[in-house]
Amino acid sequence: MKKLIPLAFASLTLLTISCKSKGAEETPATTSDAPKGIAYQVDVPRSELKWMAFKPSGSHTGIFPIAGGNIYVDGDLITGGKIDINVAGLQVLDLEGQDKADLEGHMKGTIPGKENDFFNVAQFPTATFTILGSTKLDNDPLGTHMINGQLTIKDITKPVNFKAVVDLSSGMALKATAEPFVIDRTEWGISIMSKKFFDNLKDNFVNDEVKIQLTIGAVKG
Repeated sequence: MKKLIPLAFASLTLLTISCKSKGAEETPATTSDAPKGIAYQVDVPRSELKWMAFKPSGSHTGIFPIAGGNIYVDGDLITGGKIDINVAGLQVLDLEGQDKADLEGHMKGTIPGKENDFFNVAQFPTATFTILGSTKLDNDPLGTHMINGQLTIKDITKPVNFKAVVDLSSGMALKATAEPFVIDRTEWGISIMSKKFFDNLKDNFVNDEVKIQLTIGAVKG
């Protein structure tokens, strides 16, 4: 099987999401005030991030486990929070044996000489999505809320805004399941085999766009 070098990132999505990465902020916004509302703790066993990456010869899929985090809710709005993504726990799902181990090692940066091709988990074991707030959406088939936040990977922070269907109907839990959405990996400094940065790749390039699908469960408390 011809190997594909996949590239994936993380971002929070809640139920049904349509997402687009925007802007070029390098420093996250800060505030002296804690988010308003009730804290919901991320339920790690019920949460994960799936990714799919592409090149002309095919695609690969995998997951990043969720390490933890909190989401704050005030009434029917998400007011803030942070989701921690376990980059060091990256798994490739569509390969087995040595092919799987080789690709996971390359993406994690555990192969000598290739530490910085992708994630370099020895230096950057986690990524984070910081929620800055939300607004309600009316009669939108793609979501009940627009979620505004910032995604940090390898100490690079970019704005990420997306639509989400937020389900708080139980009163004790927050349900979150994403529709696939797309981000541009090169915005977070991962440019390996990108046609933006390398000439004469012909068909040996990896798409800059990566599909993400995140499932989050969270409980009050």
